[in-house]
Amino acid sequence: MIHLIIREPIAYQRTLCRALNKHFGGEFIAWFASGGDSDFATRDDFQRRFLSDVGFAKLFSALRADREPVIVLGGWSSALAHKTLLIAALLRVPTLIWADHPFPRNRRWLFDSLRKIYLRTLGRFVVAFLGCGTPTVEHLVSLGIPQPRVFNFPYWVEVSPGWSPPPRLSDAGSSTKPLCLLAIGRVVPIKSFDVAIRAVARANQDSGSRIAELIIIGDGPERRALESLAETLTDQSIIRFTGALEKSQVFAHIRDGDAVVVPSEFEPYGVVVLEALAQGRPVFASDKVIAARDRNDGSGAIQLHSVGDVEGLARQITKFARDREGLRKSSQAARAIAEAWRPERAGTILDEVFSRQEIAFDAALSAKPEARAVAAARH
Repeated sequence: MIHLIIREPIAYQRTLCRALNKHFGGEFIAWFASGGDSDFATRDDFQRRFLSDVGFAKLFSALRADREPVIVLGGWSSALAHKTLLIAALLRVPTLIWADHPFPRNRRWLFDSLRKIYLRTLGRFVVAFLGCGTPTVEHLVSLGIPQPRVFNFPYWVEVSPGWSPPPRLSDAGSSTKPLCLLAIGRVVPIKSFDVAIRAVARANQDSGSRIAELIIIGDGPERRALESLAETLTDQSIIRFTGALEKSQVFAHIRDGDAVVVPSEFEPYGVVVLEALAQGRPVFASDKVIAARDRNDGSGAIQLHSVGDVEGLARQITKFARDREGLRKSSQAARAIAEAWRPERAGTILDEVFSRQEIAFDAALSAKPEARAVAAARH
């Protein structure tokens, strides 16, 4: 059985749980550090436990009773990770570590050396590392983890069967409307929403007309300062703040918008990039947003700018506002990227990991009859 051990049941984690539960024919259970059944919908029909309620003793007992357990652990440096790794070592349970990109810090030489020693040791103990995105995979290898043990396993969001192009493309008359941009997330300094505000103001100023608008969805300590900045730079109606919204409302705004802006100083991954692509919306992102770098295939769906580069972002916005056909192609390319990375692919990637690392776990080859035949032959 697959035992996924992660912090909390947020939406994209639950999407992964549903996909893996289906792929492995119910041979799956999620262990959340916190949360409760009120966080789930009826379609979240996978087995789950909450360590805050049942404790690690229950996890230990479940792993010991499981004939073929495999652990997929979220992270390596938290208290949750340390306790789980100890249990895995005691019971000799094959373990995969799922990690997003570590925050870039200037660490002292001694601390950095000890960290690399720890990760190299961990790299010999665990079966594999699942890095969230190609940049993370490359970073983990640079820290000394053997490359054959590192696999690209990003975050996952649902990709609905249907989608519609940006409103700006819906009819000929809409081409005269301003480009509707969205910035989504907690309103804190690291998100650099000020860069998006300045870039929209610059694009409008340089064009001599209102070619772009910005909606900031979210709340946080920087909101008041950003509202003041918007008032000083441009007409107040060009920059709108919605405050925090329910997830369904956020998705509705993405569908009603033309593109998403993610100007963050750093994002360990950046699920909002995936959510935009799933709706066929191009993304303007800084080059420190891991998801944008990971998904950028050169098709034009993702436009990268250097962190803090207001002028560069303004030029990109201006180009999209004036190029209707370019927006159409980028929108189609965005949706194509999302369709190539549907959640169902997560189980296929784990199949590859299990196969390459030779984990003796029948269900790990999926619940398909042909896969079970392969498993039987191996035994």
